[in-house]
Amino acid sequence: MTKNPFEISKARLLTGAATCAVLLSLGATPALAQTAPTAPADANTPGAAAIQTQSAPADAQANAETGQDIVVTGTLFRRTNTETPSPVSVITAENIAARGLTTTADVIQSISAGNGGSIPQGFGNAFASGAQGVSLRGLSTNSTLVLFDGLRPAYYPLADDGQRSFVDLNTIPGAIVERIETLRDGASSTYGADAVGGVVNVILKKEIKGVSGNVEGGISERGDAGQQRARLTAGYGDLADQGFNFYVSGEYQHQNALFANQREFPYNTKNLSSIDAGGGFTGANGNTNFLAPSTSASSSTTAAVVRPATYTPGNILSGVPIVGGQYQVLQQGGCAGAAQTNIAHSNVNGQYCEQDLINQYSQILPDQTRFGGTAHLTANIGSNAQAYLTGTFYQSIIFQQRTPSSLRSNNPAYTFGLVLPANLSNGTLNPQNPYAATGQGALIFYRFGDIASTLKNTSSTYRIAGGIDGKFGGDNSWAYTLHGTYMRTNLTQDRTGNINIAGLTSAINNGTYNFVDPTANSAAVRSLISPNQQSKAHSETAEVQGILTHALFDLPGGPLNLGVGGEFRYENIYDPTPNPGSQFLDINAFSAVGHRFVTSGFFELNAPVLKQLEVNLSGRYDHYSTGFGRFSPKVGAKFTPIRQLAIRGTYSQGFRAPSIPETSGNVVGFVNYTPPAAVQAAHGGNSYVGTYSLGLNSVGNANLKPETSRSFTGGAVFQPVRWLSLTMDYYNIHKKDLIYNPADSTYANTYMNGGALPTGITITPNPADPSFPALRPTPAFVNAAYINGQSLQTSGIDGQISASVPLGSGIKLTSALEGTLVLEYKVNTGINGVYDYLGTLGPYNTTSASGTPRWRANWQNTLEAGAYSLTATTYFTSGYKGYAADYNGVGSCGPNDTPASSYLYNGDLSRRAGNALQCTVKHFLSVDLNGSVKVNDKFTFYAIVQNLFDAHAPFDPNTYGGNNYNPAWAASGIIGRSIKAGANFKF
Repeated sequence: MTKNPFEISKARLLTGAATCAVLLSLGATPALAQTAPTAPADANTPGAAAIQTQSAPADAQANAETGQDIVVTGTLFRRTNTETPSPVSVITAENIAARGLTTTADVIQSISAGNGGSIPQGFGNAFASGAQGVSLRGLSTNSTLVLFDGLRPAYYPLADDGQRSFVDLNTIPGAIVERIETLRDGASSTYGADAVGGVVNVILKKEIKGVSGNVEGGISERGDAGQQRARLTAGYGDLADQGFNFYVSGEYQHQNALFANQREFPYNTKNLSSIDAGGGFTGANGNTNFLAPSTSASSSTTAAVVRPATYTPGNILSGVPIVGGQYQVLQQGGCAGAAQTNIAHSNVNGQYCEQDLINQYSQILPDQTRFGGTAHLTANIGSNAQAYLTGTFYQSIIFQQRTPSSLRSNNPAYTFGLVLPANLSNGTLNPQNPYAATGQGALIFYRFGDIASTLKNTSSTYRIAGGIDGKFGGDNSWAYTLHGTYMRTNLTQDRTGNINIAGLTSAINNGTYNFVDPTANSAAVRSLISPNQQSKAHSETAEVQGILTHALFDLPGGPLNLGVGGEFRYENIYDPTPNPGSQFLDINAFSAVGHRFVTSGFFELNAPVLKQLEVNLSGRYDHYSTGFGRFSPKVGAKFTPIRQLAIRGTYSQGFRAPSIPETSGNVVGFVNYTPPAAVQAAHGGNSYVGTYSLGLNSVGNANLKPETSRSFTGGAVFQPVRWLSLTMDYYNIHKKDLIYNPADSTYANTYMNGGALPTGITITPNPADPSFPALRPTPAFVNAAYINGQSLQTSGIDGQISASVPLGSGIKLTSALEGTLVLEYKVNTGINGVYDYLGTLGPYNTTSASGTPRWRANWQNTLEAGAYSLTATTYFTSGYKGYAADYNGVGSCGPNDTPASSYLYNGDLSRRAGNALQCTVKHFLSVDLNGSVKVNDKFTFYAIVQNLFDAHAPFDPNTYGGNNYNPAWAASGIIGRSIKAGANFKF
């Protein structure tokens, strides 16, 4: 046995610390937020330039210098001073290029304020597989508002876990992104629903001149996970001289698939029995059928196994295993005769086959192709107005190779009792049933290894947006904005390998599918059992927004500005069930069909009461056609006692509207479930009580109320000298009337322990254990409708330090550190008390077992010397406890209180649960290095090393998003060191 190889040694930590020190000596560029400003102070606001709280993009800096203005996320007003009472951070196009990140989604996912509940690219088993979403403050994707140029895009047609509507970050064309602004504060008073955790606003370039482009290719150090990218943009016209600019842009990206068997232990297997946990206990051998096949689970390999059963003739789903009946290998040539490797077992249970399905089939990253184009026109209308019109098409194609389908399932039909009948439909004895002569059925355990199982998601997005901004009045004290957008996303899902129930029934009754020798099956028979299947869904958003602002009169600190506006929005989701008529096994039953109209009115009042004090008041009322309305107020203030210091704070109320899937949808999700240790002991530790997929059945509720929130922030910005800036902000968010599905795995434990279930919770049981028929059967489904009722409390601190130091002779050193510390994250469940998720794997269900780490940080450093530039970026996520209160109860590391326990094995006959296999998951730290050389004004070449020190993803056997690692925090650790090289050109 070997010790866990992923314990991080002190030597490695010291090496990492030393490396970071070396990189710091190289310098730094502004990171994601709060970098040192370079614009002069706004005459109307003392200290404005010296105390900016976000990195000013190039155009914003130019505007400040010339007295022109821009709109900052979270306010209605255009202003030269980008400082507001709310904390806003900015990622510029230059920041993105310096970091060497490939996609806009990758950039947004790296924001330190992002926490549990984000959807990473590598979570292939998600409902919305291949899409990516962001979750600020760990409040989930549905409480983070994503905007494109201040306007709402369409939701992805598939909801996260079938419940949480979100915007797919893959639909954002990276080539034309000017900057990404992140408002780290509640903003329902400006934008309405969903802006509880904050707002991510992706702002596109309004002017591009000439021809520019980029080509890039990369591969991991291990020779896999290749990626390619190409971009080309051409623009004509000068807004200042010619009054217009028009550009077109196109881009292509491809990411090769990465499989588990291309990585080392423990990412490439479910068998962790080589890990010595002490006292004779080891990690779990999670291979399928290491223990005898379970009659209450799929428990199937690509070598057919049977056992005798009674059944009702004419009903092949009615099989009941005969007590004491032994397993028998049906596969020709035994376990070794299967096309894929199977391991033979022979014991008192009979003969059966074990298979490591993770090693043979699991994907870490899907094959992904993205391409699209944008056309954009900006034109000055007279001297006081500017209009724009843009159109985008973007397509994302995700292709996944999946584990072959089992003929044993409980979704949507219960086929755990499936037998090969004694007699075929023509009356003859079934030659594939070894018990046919006695009239018994053959309960069968089998995966169709001869039928490829794949999923292809093709998402096509169409977006058009346009608007006009201008000023009028004798002194241009009036300003107006009129914007509109329409966006539609079409999603086509093509599946192969799912088993058609009618075709399977026909093939078994007629004996046309050969389970003994699957290689002998014809294409026609395979097509009968598993015809290709396609489903389509789409989503739409249409929005029109108008804003009017006016400087009413002067106060001691400047003009009193009032802004009013209105908005009309249409949202539609058409996501019918992908399995109409429940024809196929193992296609999750989820659907959401509905639309709604939202009418809104809003205002903002900004009062510079004194030169040192600015007060801001805003509010918004939203009315939903589904029958509710909500008013959201906000007040903020900024106090600048001296030019070097600004103190700011906000208080706001917000809400999240029930999503269409929550009001009119239906979904069955599955989580890994292990019965309590006492239950396992009562069943002798047999395979019936091993880990299996527990269904959580959620039903829409049209009577749901919106979730409501109360938020406040308080912080300070300090810039003692021009080259150094420090900011710190505290946030505190309380949500109530949370919309949730009360059906979680804790009720499965309550049921198994004989406790009373709350009203509204029901259990659908599996058939009884044939070896212990008098004992309570395990749960197959926990059923409930969505309800309001829980509350959530979270708070934390954001901090940024940035410096920019000219070293002389054209050399510049800049550095920026950004971090978020979560101080609390608690959910009051009502029935089960308060769950404290901070620093644990919880919330297990709503974060897809990605957890709530206390710390996230990034540190970007750049040294610029003439034509040369070198950037090092460090990413850090703290460790966490490997348990979740909503998984097996309030956390500890006792037996069976974590998803992954250690086990004491009785050979391959039974096992006994012990203590947690991994109580604490280690932190993850990785460093990217990007070096570039500007050959001339037309060409720049660069090379990027991602995960420079080849840091491994921390061992995490508790999560289910990835195999023994957490893809939310350690995606680069599973890929390992990789190298990219490319060139930028401009003419």
